[in-house]
Amino acid sequence: MSEQQGAVHGAVDLRYRPVLQDYSAALRARNRVGSSGRRQRILGVVTTGCGVVAASLSLAEGTDVPVLMLVALLVSGPLLLLSPWLMARQLFRFVGRQGEFRVRVEESGVSIDTDHSSGVIKWQAQPRYVETADLFVMLSDDKNATALTVIAKRGVQDRSDVDRLREIFDRHLTKA
Repeated sequence: MSEQQGAVHGAVDLRYRPVLQDYSAALRARNRVGSSGRRQRILGVVTTGCGVVAASLSLAEGTDVPVLMLVALLVSGPLLLLSPWLMARQLFRFVGRQGEFRVRVEESGVSIDTDHSSGVIKWQAQPRYVETADLFVMLSDDKNATALTVIAKRGVQDRSDVDRLREIFDRHLTKA
């Protein structure tokens, strides 16, 4: 890409401190587009359905519902719903120690500098993205979207920069 094209489109700079909610929302967004998220939802529905049917059959026969089945029903649903948050907590233990994030999104990719690390993500490394109300989440193209990069919209200096970010992402990435 020529320097002139980069100047026309311009880079967008963001500064923010990550919060746990960023990573919880990013993992929920990833679960909506990744096959592991779909499998998890299907497993949750099937498991809960089987448990409800088994409990109903036990009650219809006049026998007691096994305590273990009731516990499994009461635990599995909330656990599946809380899993993005639980995973986000683990991830945030590392991310939270990085301090302030300074992100630059430009035509060549995304640069991230923190108080303790820095890195560059080329568009080919994470060629898909999901947009939420507060985030842009870049995703790898494997079926589980294993790699992700979280960019918080609150870090822009001007609200119009969110539209510029979307334009850059749309030019280089596929919306998942």
